[in-house]
Amino acid sequence: MSTISTRIPSEKDVSILQTLVEPNPQLSGARHVGDYQMWLRFADGREGIVDFSDDLWGEDLKPLQDPSTFAELKFDDAIATLSWERGGIDISPAYLYSKLESVQ
Repeated sequence: MSTISTRIPSEKDVSILQTLVEPNPQLSGARHVGDYQMWLRFADGREGIVDFSDDLWGEDLKPLQDPSTFAELKFDDAIATLSWERGGIDISPAYLYSKLESVQ
């Protein structure tokens, strides 16, 4: 026999459900704030600073290991994501959103 839970969902529960319902969060703003950190804002109102210093490994991301190259990030309105001309690199909004959630 199954039971129905009557507990009120926590903010974290709601956050997880929103992420599942909206698998493609819309990035609405970004800027470099220092070293390997960037400020991100999403259409749902979430915003914050994320540190990418531990994420820049592998041959594909090697150009971003140079702090001056990392600082050249561009917010691309057309595809609502971050990109870097040098190296032809972009990062998906879903990954950026997950990074932001991990620090909040």
